[in-house]
Amino acid sequence: MGDGAGRSLGVATVEGAPVGGIEATDNATGAAARRDIDAGRRRFTYASLIAIGLTAIPYVWISWVLWGPFNPTRPSIYETNFYDLQARAMFHGKLSLHTGAIGIEGFIHDGRTYTYFGLFPSIIRMPILLVTSSLDGRLTSSYMLLAWLLTGLFASMLLWRVRFLVRGDVAMGRGEATACGVLLATIMGGTIWMLLASNPYVFNEDIAWSICLTLGSIFALLGVIERPSRGRVIASGVLILCANLDRATTGWAVALGAGLIAVWFMLGFGGPENRRWFLPVLATGVIPLVVGCAVNYSKFGVLFGVSNLEQVWTHVNAYRRKFLAANHDAEEGTVFVPTNVLTYFRPDGLRITSVFPFITLPASPPTAVGGVLFDRLYRTASLPASTPLLFLLSIWGCVTAFRPKSIGKVARTRLLLLAAGSAGAALMLWGYIAPRYLGDFVPFLALASAVALADIFRRIEGRRLAVRVSAIGIITLGALFSILANVGIAIVPNEEWDTAQVLSYVQTERAVSDFTGHPLEGNIVRANSLPLWGPAGQLYAIGNCDGLYVSNGENYSTVPSEQFMRMTWMTVELGPQFEHAFRITAKSRPPGQPESVSLVHAGKSAVTARLTPATDSHPVQLSFEVSGPGALLKGYTYDLNPGATDTVLVTTDPVKHLLLVYVNGTYDVGSNPVRGEPIRVDATSAHSGGTAPSLTVTDEATPPPTLCQSLIH
Repeated sequence: MGDGAGRSLGVATVEGAPVGGIEATDNATGAAARRDIDAGRRRFTYASLIAIGLTAIPYVWISWVLWGPFNPTRPSIYETNFYDLQARAMFHGKLSLHTGAIGIEGFIHDGRTYTYFGLFPSIIRMPILLVTSSLDGRLTSSYMLLAWLLTGLFASMLLWRVRFLVRGDVAMGRGEATACGVLLATIMGGTIWMLLASNPYVFNEDIAWSICLTLGSIFALLGVIERPSRGRVIASGVLILCANLDRATTGWAVALGAGLIAVWFMLGFGGPENRRWFLPVLATGVIPLVVGCAVNYSKFGVLFGVSNLEQVWTHVNAYRRKFLAANHDAEEGTVFVPTNVLTYFRPDGLRITSVFPFITLPASPPTAVGGVLFDRLYRTASLPASTPLLFLLSIWGCVTAFRPKSIGKVARTRLLLLAAGSAGAALMLWGYIAPRYLGDFVPFLALASAVALADIFRRIEGRRLAVRVSAIGIITLGALFSILANVGIAIVPNEEWDTAQVLSYVQTERAVSDFTGHPLEGNIVRANSLPLWGPAGQLYAIGNCDGLYVSNGENYSTVPSEQFMRMTWMTVELGPQFEHAFRITAKSRPPGQPESVSLVHAGKSAVTARLTPATDSHPVQLSFEVSGPGALLKGYTYDLNPGATDTVLVTTDPVKHLLLVYVNGTYDVGSNPVRGEPIRVDATSAHSGGTAPSLTVTDEATPPPTLCQSLIH
């Protein structure tokens, strides 16, 4: 029946008398209405599945590929195994980890190391970790995909439930179903979800589950308001508990929502007969909060938060200590509000360029208002710029929900809008700005936008076709921009990428540039050294293409060691002056002294391959060492079968001050002593006793830097 499916049905008459009598007419009308409602439900279901299916294409590509080989268990370079370590500690009945297990992210309390991340992602890993250790550190991308799919489920159910509160049993037409699908696609693909997928590490999984569990809790609590029952209350309690065991700020937000709803029942706003639900609903908020506080107390000796003075990073980094000293040893405060508000809500918080992918994060991190010290400032998009459809709909939804004369039962969303909004409000006090924190706004945006969409179609019901088509067209354009913006944000280089990803990205960027009039040429600078910082996307070609680098736009001035290594600049391609490839074949070696082969000298530093003779229980063992003045760094030990060949890549990069060793494409060991010292390739065996060498080293020719050469000529 199209968009007018909810209008009343006519009754056939003969000379003024109803055919078949009043009872027959009522039955026919009721059956027709039920058919319309069922048809509307099917339309909504199909639209939701199509929306999730279409947005799954970029999400899965970003999560499993992202300019590299297909890998469903694609790990990030750093911080991928924290939840696995926590789960294995819990198998032994403890929450503390081995000293040094999580490096600078660890908190030392009472002499034991803890992680500040929640337990929920560790708990859901336990069934897998019980039967295998082969997936340790490789589960993050899969679990983030699960969180994304569950978010799609919760978001679609939330849209349907909110629509019922606004419009009741009015059947859903094709136009409204299409708009609901477009809105769901925006939630799934036009928000920070795409950027989260680009880095499958612990920080992003934390946000992923936060979005999922918060949306699920809001949906369940809205069901309690609509029609309280034991099952709905229990489901709400379980979801709120999981949210509190994942991320504190959003966990507290939904616990607050449960408390507000409990008071609402107690005051009789849900009807006198529902006052009895006050205590059960209150328990759904209080019990998860108490459990979360108990876990926090067992780790850090406080009910809420952590002491940043106990984090290893605080003892390592002088700037972190300076930041805490300036803010009473806390990470939150009202002094951060102006910068946070400006960053997250400015209308121009995106960068639009003529170079692929055309829409990205701002070129540089935000500047602190008034010179206030922040712990860290990352390039971050704003809500109005990166997801304009949800932002504008949320304003409409809040006005609809809080207007004095509300329509339908939309007023019942008010308490949850306040609760969901409290998570984003709390973020304004945080002295750390990063794009992933936009995830704290997503549940609020989804709920408020659902209210707005239902109200929009209530208003245009029965209007001319052109009005309805125009509304759907505007919503679709807003969705497309949001999705393109967030995909663009996700697919540009960041500090977690490896060189192969960066090379593939710049190759694509160059191919698109050749097709669109060569705008990339304006981003290329030729020089003999790298500056400390450059705007995101800028390319530097060093010397005669000895090295090609692209800026990720981040500022590392607060971490001197990272700034010294020019972490802002990501390696795209290296020439034969900066990169040296070898093929090493190990033969069996009789017992005796290990055999060494000097590969490369960089000034007073050297890279050496060392072969250890076989024993009764082991094959020959190969390892690599980087030696320098007063230091000897050893890499991993590899068990080899005699005759096996390994590919070894040695990077001697003077502009990034790096000396690195990669074995079969995987980083092994390195240091940063290279400061323009002369480089010499050795690749000679050192053996004694007249025996034949057991290590055969072949100096492979490094491929020419063809991409760099094509860009500068």
